[in-house]
Amino acid sequence: MTSKNKKIATLDQTKTIRLITCDNLPEAYSIKNRLDNEGIDCFLTNEHFTTLMPNYYNLFGSGVQVFVIEEDYEKSRELIKEKLEPEPAEIVCPYCGSTDVSLGLGKHKILKVFNILLAILIFIPIGNVRVRQYCKKCKNEIK
Repeated sequence: MTSKNKKIATLDQTKTIRLITCDNLPEAYSIKNRLDNEGIDCFLTNEHFTTLMPNYYNLFGSGVQVFVIEEDYEKSRELIKEKLEPEPAEIVCPYCGSTDVSLGLGKHKILKVFNILLAILIFIPIGNVRVRQYCKKCKNEIK
């Protein structure tokens, strides 16, 4: 058995672990390239599904997933620590300067809820209904 065949046989018996799920393909390839440069073998899944069906992000396990070998998991986590555990930033409303900001549907809540219910009833993707940040003091949506 050649060394290449031995390596393939060894890889077939190793366990892979999902390191991170990315929003888009460029972010996933950036992480993959960083791991490859450090000599860590990794691979991506859901590349095509996420690109073709962006409205299904975070549904049914979608998003571009980066997998690594179990032995390299801890080293990989250290390399992309800033992606896994981003530092929380205090959000300030640009309109009134308030820090009383929360997540919600923002303006036109009734219309957005109606669109969600309609999408569920006729089995179509929900579309661009995303949770937004809004100021509780001045009621403006923060983009």
